[in-house]
Order: sequence, then C-alpha cells, then structure tokens
Amino acid sequence: MGRGGAGIGAAQKVRLDFRTALLLWAKDKLVRSPLKWRFLPRYAYYFTAAQLCFLCECLARTRNVAGCIVEVGVAGGETTLFLNNYLDAVKIDKDYFALDTFAGFVQEDVELEVTQRGKRVAPYTGVYGFQVNKKSWFDAAMRLNRVTRVRAIQADVNEFDFRTLGAIAFCLLDVDLYRPMKKALGQVYEQLSVGGLMVADDCSSADARFDGALQAYQEFMRALGKSEQIVFDKLGVVTK
Repeated sequence: MGRGGAGIGAAQKVRLDFRTALLLWAKDKLVRSPLKWRFLPRYAYYFTAAQLCFLCECLARTRNVAGCIVEVGVAGGETTLFLNNYLDAVKIDKDYFALDTFAGFVQEDVELEVTQRGKRVAPYTGVYGFQVNKKSWFDAAMRLNRVTRVRAIQADVNEFDFRTLGAIAFCLLDVDLYRPMKKALGQVYEQLSVGGLMVADDCSSADARFDGALQAYQEFMRALGKSEQIVFDKLGVVTK
C-alpha cells in the first residue's frame, strides 16, 4: 500500500469527497448568513495580545512569590483559560481563585456611577453589563478545557473578605467600576505578598463606561505615595 491512502477504495474516496464538498457548501452558506459570527474565528478576549502577554509576564515574575493567584471579574472565563494554559505550559502550580458575581454589576455600584459620576444606566445592564452569565457555565468551561486548579467563587467584591484567600502572589482586578475597584485594591493589597503584583484593568479614560476604574486606581496610588504605572494603554500595575 502506498502513501497518501492509495489503499482506500474508489467508492470510499467518492464518499469522503462528497462529504467534504457538502461541509464546504454548508459552511459557505452559513458564513454568508446572519449567523456567520458563530462559524468564523473571532478574537475571544477583552485584552489585546500585548496585554495578555504582559499578564503572563506578571505570572512568571511572581512564580516564586508566596501565595495564590486571584482573578476578580472573570466574565465567561476566556482570560482564565488563557492564563491557565500559560501556567500549565511553564509549570507554575499555584491555587487559582476566580471571583465574580456571575450575574453582572451590582445595583449599588451602578447607582454610584449614575448619581455621583454622571453616567447613564444603559451601558451597565443586559449583555453589556455581563448579566448573561452563570457560575455553572464558567465551571463547565473549566471542565471542558480540563482546567482543574481554578476555584470559582460567586460573590460581590464589595462584600467579599479577601483575607479568606490567604497570601496573594498575583491578582488581576477586572471589575470595571469605581466602587468595587476601590474596595478590591485596598483589600487585595493587604494580602499581597512582598514581591507580589496587582494589575487593575480599565485604567484608561478612553472608555467612559469604565473610567471609574482609572479614578479608583489613581486615588489608591496617591494614598500609597507611589507613582502610577499604566502599561499597554489600560493596565494599572501595583507592586509590593
């Protein structure tokens, strides 16, 4: 039998070719339809490639720092999967906690944005407010991708006691709004090990919906007496 499947019968070859042609025809129809977004590759992350690479660099820098990894604000888990794939690749084995309401922004946080920061309600509700989410979906995504180190915690960051997590080596804070960012920065910093890192997302004025995160970061850094360090347009870095 030669290479390239020469031993496959002619009839079987025809069936394979027909099946391939059918699949090509079907996909061509689908990508020309309103459902094309389901069948074409899409960039799945809220971070740019450069920002994701920087987060991986932070994980590498804190490899030997005591404590766990914490991601606050995880949405559907896309970034969680990316970072855990990196941890597997470089053989970093730390506990990983993923904290989210899994139901969108809490009312008090939105009310503060509207009443004190002059925002509209609409950008913080429905799909745009991450309300189409469930912890069970997140857990299922972890299982589907065979990620076993992640422990998901459903909680409001304003009420959560970060002391229950023990020492923290690295934390990604992606909570978007002023009130939860302000609270999380303070409590996570208290748990951050010496040499640890925090990264606060959305530290930018480019997106008015989430510039509360920038204000909270700026106030926090002033209170610490440290200079701001914002990299790749919106990642606010805090070291200890």
